[in-house]
Amino acid sequence: MKSIVVSLLVALFVAVTSVCSYAGFDVYVASTGADTGGCQRSVPCATFAYAFSQVQVNGVIHVIDHGGYGVVSITHGVTIDGGGLASNLHHDAFPLASVFSIAAGTADVVTIENFTISGNYAVGAFEPSAIAVTSVGALHVEHCTFVGFVNTAIDFRATGALLDMKDVTITDIPTGNGVYVANARASLEHVNISRTQTALLAAGSSAVSISHSAANGNGSGFVAAYGPTAEIHVDDCTMTNNQWAVVVSNGARATVSRSSLFNNFITAMFNDGASFLISYGDNRFAGNATDGAFTSTLTVK
Repeated sequence: MKSIVVSLLVALFVAVTSVCSYAGFDVYVASTGADTGGCQRSVPCATFAYAFSQVQVNGVIHVIDHGGYGVVSITHGVTIDGGGLASNLHHDAFPLASVFSIAAGTADVVTIENFTISGNYAVGAFEPSAIAVTSVGALHVEHCTFVGFVNTAIDFRATGALLDMKDVTITDIPTGNGVYVANARASLEHVNISRTQTALLAAGSSAVSISHSAANGNGSGFVAAYGPTAEIHVDDCTMTNNQWAVVVSNGARATVSRSSLFNNFITAMFNDGASFLISYGDNRFAGNATDGAFTSTLTVK
């Protein structure tokens, strides 16, 4: 009887060890890694996709050094930490796919942090987006730089979900959007977007707050459109050298406070005549081809 118990305990230990080795809370990728084993720090794996297959729900994928780690489909809560490295480039071997594609549960939280990622637009790799989201509870994007994607740096179409961005730079998307939010909520703080067709577009029933941020050298800066319940709230932002700085259409609304709208080429504020531009009376305008006009002013409380 004793030998049977011992055998069962040994079998259980082996099973638990096997599960742990293939589902770690912290897993690692490196440019010299290989997609085998459990992606431990001492024997890292080579791609985000394999690392995701080895990480526990709500675990962390760590990047050890500069490298091209391919694309990954994220289906549960996870943090992917780029390690604050100067650049983590998306390999040309993976065209026509977003780096991070997220289709997770409505209670899942995903964090993408400490990355510099290039879509390699200039060399014709044509990655559409850095991050594309169809479903999630919340996405946090922090301390990142996204350069040179074709369509959108962050394409957020998770209905009713939350996008939270802090300390993010987006640049060089000449035919697309910096951030696209559809039927969702978003908060952008210390986000700088330049040289895009549209810096931020809130569409449908989206509600987006933008604070301490900048839109410089875009076709359009901050836009609410494609639905009468789309709204943006712009506070303490700088919008310079765009064609249009703030745009509302299709019945959407924008509130603007403590912001500077300087040197925009066509008009600082565009309204299609059926939408709403609301001021708190504390904005600054200078050097625009035309300033445009607010439809109403609110009292600061």
